Parts: sequence; structure tokens; C-alpha cells
Amino acid sequence: MKNGKHKPFKLIIATLSIASLVFTGFCGSYSNVSAAPAPNTKKPSVDKSGFDSEGRIVANFGSPVIDGSKDKIWDKAVVVKPKYITKNLTTSATFRVLWDDNALYVLAEVKDKNLSVKSETPYMQDSFEIFLDENNDKTQEYGVDDLHFRVNYENSQSVDVGNAERFYTATKKLKDGYLVEARIALNTKPANGKVLGIELQINDSKDTDRIGTINVFDSTGSAWNDTGKFGEVLLYGKTNGSKSGLNPYDLMNLIKSAQKLDKTRYKNPEVITYAIKSAENVLKNKKVTQNMLDKEYAALKAAIDKLILTDEAADEKVFKTVPDIYRSEIEQQGTIENLEYSVPNLENGIDVKKLNVYLPYGYNPSDSNKKYNVLYLLHGGGENENTIFGGPDQNRELKKIIDNMIANGDIEPLIVVTPTFYGGKNDTAYFHEELISTVVPLIETKYNTYAASGDINDLKASREHRAFGGFSMGSVTTWYIFVNCIDYFKYYMPLCGDCWIFGEKAGSLKPKETAEYLAKAAKDAGYEPKDYYIFSATGNLDIAYPNLKPQIDAMKELKDSFIYSGNLEKGNFYFIVSDGGTHAWNWVNQYIYDILPDLFN
Repeated sequence: MKNGKHKPFKLIIATLSIASLVFTGFCGSYSNVSAAPAPNTKKPSVDKSGFDSEGRIVANFGSPVIDGSKDKIWDKAVVVKPKYITKNLTTSATFRVLWDDNALYVLAEVKDKNLSVKSETPYMQDSFEIFLDENNDKTQEYGVDDLHFRVNYENSQSVDVGNAERFYTATKKLKDGYLVEARIALNTKPANGKVLGIELQINDSKDTDRIGTINVFDSTGSAWNDTGKFGEVLLYGKTNGSKSGLNPYDLMNLIKSAQKLDKTRYKNPEVITYAIKSAENVLKNKKVTQNMLDKEYAALKAAIDKLILTDEAADEKVFKTVPDIYRSEIEQQGTIENLEYSVPNLENGIDVKKLNVYLPYGYNPSDSNKKYNVLYLLHGGGENENTIFGGPDQNRELKKIIDNMIANGDIEPLIVVTPTFYGGKNDTAYFHEELISTVVPLIETKYNTYAASGDINDLKASREHRAFGGFSMGSVTTWYIFVNCIDYFKYYMPLCGDCWIFGEKAGSLKPKETAEYLAKAAKDAGYEPKDYYIFSATGNLDIAYPNLKPQIDAMKELKDSFIYSGNLEKGNFYFIVSDGGTHAWNWVNQYIYDILPDLFN
């Protein structure tokens, strides 16, 4: 095949659930060896493992067709043999990388005779992960330009960081393993000589456990939490005559999203029916052009925007992604302070613990007339008080989001406190004791809050200006706070974790009993439904979803205690579920973004 020429093929898109959708005419393209090279490029040499002299992957120019079949164009790609393989693994893998003017493409060929997707945890399944740092700035925390995508051998995708619309994959099960083709749409203009940060990983599963990983660059197993552990890929091979292949993938992903919409939630679902059908027909056209594809994409987008929710659906609280601009630094930044306090431990000793305090931009300790609501926000298992915001002078994603929300008037300025349940009695079930006896009085007497003093009666009197939330084990703790501290907190934000009042996973094992216990706790304390609010969230691919969802469903049945509605004038309780959401802070930060405007409302 020559540059810019089309090669015909047929592709059934099973992932779109379009049984009859067959299209032809999309192309792959790669640099012609006889074409004149682009200026200022020098062909890099690679070693037997596929790395250049600087230890980078070299990606040649080309547009493979992402259909689960290995095109000949992949023969032009350098074969990369990963550097780090968990000891005693019998599984092996190789990778190839290509690029064009729109995207990065990765082929993973995995030799593995024992495949499993039995685990409910995506990374515990036999799967392939791509980590991308498009700016290659190697910040520890994931930024706007960073992605972490995953797909298992059955082509089920999950996203820990990034926009799923940029990810398109096709897989094929083989006699001795599986093959993955993946495409990641690029946000910035690629060119010869450009270097991107990248890591490629294979998860090897046995039954419901991950028994090891295969990594190209990361020997620490921490790339999921640190872009500095990524390696690099050098883009090369675009000649003066090179052209990118067609991009049907954005449209295909949009069709898939549109098909997943629950049409019963809209008054006019017919507006997208025609748009979907029109888009499908264009994909079948053998003479399709990029202009035709782009027009159908815009038309389907416009049709989705025209959907009108039913009155009932309009009351449902739905997941909304954080705008990228809200993940960027602004001039009006809040500050982080670190405090210490002492609490008794279970060995009759004293532990010195730390917490961090976010103070909004413009906070003036001398202005006692300006009062602030307080959100206490707790981390998950294995984390600490620095996980959420970092410490003083740090500016992690959630801090940027809150700074932006305050600056844009989405929420009133508030104080956010990030303690830890580790230390002291070292148990989520007992954290409420030090919270009420020590943490809340410390915070609300030091800063300008609505509490007149740290006296127990003054803390109770100011409960409507106080919220508690947490992620994972922090969510488990949040349910305990509801049961034990409802006199002190009006708002609760349990994220990705069920209530363990009847033991671990009680949300799924004893959902009815758990819901009834929570309702009784509120009634026994003398509170009516509008005296407390519970805003919960998780993702449908989160390990917590199977435990939290049954509990939430059981709570919905107790309408005298938990009135389910996203409209706070009607109810006191809602549950956000993100499609594709996993057990990761990237998702949790977005739940917090969605919920914050409803706190202290």
C-alpha cells in the first residue's frame, strides 16, 4: 500500500452493538521509504529489545485499522520487548507503537494460555494498560494532559484517568493468548522528533487475582500514581508524502455513547434515533471521506444536546465530568496549613497525629465577622492526610478544582479539613471519638467558623455548617459518622464505600438491615429527613459498586427517612453513578465537584 491510498476491508463493530454495521474504505498509511524525509529528522537505531540509544520506544508514522486484526502496516513498527516482568510469570508480551496526525496507536500481543476476567476489579483481570503523559512533563500527579486507560482481552474498557471518548480499542482472543489494538486521540499536534511520556503494562490474572504484571519501563508498580515513572516514546517516520488514515473512531465512540443513553429519561428520544441511523449509514459508505465523518459527528452531538429530560429524570442527580479548565492553576489560590494534635491509642499511650486544612483564597484570620462552612474529608485505606491535597505549598487536582469553583462562584468559600483515621485507635469504627473530642474543636476554634466555641452544645448548634465525607475506607467511616455524630453534622458524602455497621460488605450482604439501622439512628436522634442530607457516589466499574448499590437501593425504600431526589427541595438523598468509573481519585475528585454545590445549600 502506498502513502495516502485506501485499502478496503470489512469490519463488524461488536462493541457498538450495531449488528448490521459494516463499513469499508478506511485506510492505514505509513511512510514510503522512497519518499523524501521530513526536514530535521534522523532515523534512530534501536537495540534488540526495541529501544533507541536513550532507552525510548520509537514510533513510526502510520494509521492502522483498529479492528482486532494485525494489519501489514504493523510490520513497519518496531517490536518492543518489555523490561520488567514479575518473577515466575509464564505470560509474555510484545508491543508496537505507531502514530499519525491525530492519534497514537499501540499493538499488544500477549502469550497467555490461562485467561480470566472473573474479578470485579478491572486491573485484576487479564488486561492491557496504557499510561500517557502527552506533555512529557513527568509530574508526579496526573495532570490535564495525562491518561490511564485499560482494556481486558474481551474488549471491556475502564478508565482511571482521562476522557474515555479518546480511547478506542479492538481485541482478539488467540489460541495461545490475545491481541489488543488501541488508539488514543492526541490533544496536541504530533510531529517528527516529538517525545511523549508513556508506560505499557499487561496484567496477568489467575481466577480472581492478579498474579503479576509485565511493564515496559516501570519497575516499581507505581506508574498508576506517578507519571514520573513513565518512559518515553519518540515519534519518527513522517515523510513529505505521508498522510494519515481516516478517523471513524470518534464517531464510533459517540454512537456507542448515544446507544447507551436511557431513552426513557427523555421527552424526545426520537431526536437521536435518526442521527444514530444516519451516522451508521455513513460508516457503511465505501467512499466515505473525513469531511462526511466529521459532519455526522457534529450532527449526532447536536442531537444529543437537544434531548429534553422528563420531569422525573430532571430530578435525578447525574454525573458530570470536571471541565479541564477547572483542573488548571489559577491566581486566586487557597492555601494549605498543617496542624498536629494528640490522641490516646489502644496501648494506653499517646499518638501525635497530623491533618491538613484548606483555607480559601481571601481567608483573613483577623476577620471574625466572616464565617466559613467546614467540610471534613477523609482518605481511603493505605493513604494518609496528605493524599487529598498534599501538604503546604502543594497544589493537587482537588485543590485546583475547589479554587476554580470558588473563583467562578459555583460554591461559597469553605474550609476543607483532611485528617487520617490511622493512629490513635486506628479504626474507622472509632474515628468519630477523636473527631468530636479533638479534631472538630481544634479546627472550629482556630478558624473563623460558625461554632461559637468548642463546647459540645455550640458544636451541635452549628451542625448545619458542617459536612463529613470520605473515599473508600473514608466512605465506610462516613457512615459511622452518620450513625454516631448526626448531632454534629448535617451533610454526608460517602464515596465508593458501603456501611459496615454489620460487618465488612454489609451493604451487599445485609442491605435491608443496614438501611433500617441508618434510618433508626436518625429517628432515635430526633431528626426528620430535611435535618440531614446524604450525597453518595461511585462508578459502575468501582470495586465498591456491588456493595454500595444494594444498600442505596434498600435506603430508597425507606421513604420516611431517605427521600431520593437530586432536587434538594424534594429530597435529602441521592446517588451518582459514573459510567466506567473505577476506584480511583480521578473519579472521586469529579464526584466531589458534582456534590459540592449541594453542601450547605
